[in-house]
Amino acid sequence: MLVVVQRRTVPGVLAAALLLAGCAACGSADPSGPTGSAPGPDEYLPGLEATVELPDGAARAVVLVVPGGGFSAADPTGLLPLGEDLAAEGIAAVTITYGHAGTDTFYPEPVDQVRCAIAYAAAQAPEVPVVVVGHSAGANLAMLAGLQPLRTDVTCPYEPRAADAVVGLAGPYDVHRTYIGEDLFGVPQAEDPETWRAGNPLTWAAERAEVPTLLVHGTSDELVPVEFTEQMAAALTEGGHDVVTVYPNGARHNDVFLSDWVLEDLVRWVDDVVLAPAED
Repeated sequence: MLVVVQRRTVPGVLAAALLLAGCAACGSADPSGPTGSAPGPDEYLPGLEATVELPDGAARAVVLVVPGGGFSAADPTGLLPLGEDLAAEGIAAVTITYGHAGTDTFYPEPVDQVRCAIAYAAAQAPEVPVVVVGHSAGANLAMLAGLQPLRTDVTCPYEPRAADAVVGLAGPYDVHRTYIGEDLFGVPQAEDPETWRAGNPLTWAAERAEVPTLLVHGTSDELVPVEFTEQMAAALTEGGHDVVTVYPNGARHNDVFLSDWVLEDLVRWVDDVVLAPAED
């Protein structure tokens, strides 16, 4: 499939105004209640919070936002404004936290939790596409949850739901090339190579080829080299996915989840790629 590369400069972005790309404060909505922002935090699983933002009218899609944190944290605070801005654009947003090395939670549990959050997000805005958006380590989890075949043996109180599309923001996709892999798996690669293979998004690049992907990576990323996204894009394209890549010119690692850098591209992609087939 065609890989579309865009490069752009966004002036006046104050990246220092927001802290790291993590993931974790929350708010939820009563799925039977009226549209609008949720009253406050809720849990999609015991101890795991979710913040729900609903548009004033009917949502045309719902985005699950998965924070980063190097598999050792999952603070969603910096990503909450993106959820608010998506709701203002008519797209529901659910921003979550998940288990990680800091809570003695290792693969596959964080991916299973994201899978459950996909089902939770679908319950907040029924009958619309579910898009999983992850930043940094959260991009890896989003890719794994979106591409691995749907499992129904995961403990989750919601109706199982597969993701309809996946968005990765500055993901370190090839875990074999990172120094944070042990925080995802809890063991060195040499001790459990099969688990490391199963938890590498590249392993699943040819699965669920019907799922479109958007990959965004800033050209000035100081933490994760752009080559990680280029490698993932090539593998997904070879696997038959519809892949769009966007490289914001001058964006650093924690810029790419800020609305000034990503909102326009994300909303356009949802409308033109994710929703377009349903409109044909």
